[in-house]
Amino acid sequence: MINIAIVDNEKSVLENIREILLNLSGEFKDVHIDTYEKAENFLVAFETTRYQILISDVDMPEINGIEMGKKARDRDPNIYIIFLTAYVEYAIESYRMEAYQYILKEDVGERLPEIMERLIEIVRNHSIKYCYIGSDTQRVKMCQDDIIYIQKAKGTKYTSFFTVKGEVRERISIENVLEKLMSDEFVIVDRSSVVNLRHIMKVRDNVIYLSNRDAVEASHARIKKVKENIRKYWEER
Repeated sequence: MINIAIVDNEKSVLENIREILLNLSGEFKDVHIDTYEKAENFLVAFETTRYQILISDVDMPEINGIEMGKKARDRDPNIYIIFLTAYVEYAIESYRMEAYQYILKEDVGERLPEIMERLIEIVRNHSIKYCYIGSDTQRVKMCQDDIIYIQKAKGTKYTSFFTVKGEVRERISIENVLEKLMSDEFVIVDRSSVVNLRHIMKVRDNVIYLSNRDAVEASHARIKKVKENIRKYWEER
């Protein structure tokens, strides 16, 4: 299921955008759409609901679309953002935060259908993988994209999975974790830590800063390879 959020403080605009998307019914059989009149309401919902696409007005009271988009990116660096506005001046700022598209409201009816058809195909081509993590008595089905990093605690047999929803512990080795995930998006940064490339926000020296604001230190022996993996990952997107 592909989840789309539409955020605009004008109810008529929300209904218009939703109607445009619903008219693309052939392309949207596996799509769920939520609408929000306040940025705050979207951000609260985004804590528990995974949205792949955000369509938002820029000029909104209290929290504007640019600020909301930055907060959404902190939560998920890979969310696709489309900004809508009546003002051309906002285009530069939206480009700075690498929004997927910027559409003037007067052009929405013409441009949005084509953009969404292309974007839905991109999202679909990224197949979502799941794994089960936790103890024998309580296992959790987790989307692998939501795992930020994995770390084995020193002196114990337990490994912690740090996810967008919190920490889950499992008695498993780092080697077996990698076998379970079977994904090139997870890279070893030292002998006890694995990081999800999609959640890396920046690297300074050998310190890796992640989307949940945690930082993991890579070993000097591995940092060069880690940086190569990061570069390759972003070049392919």
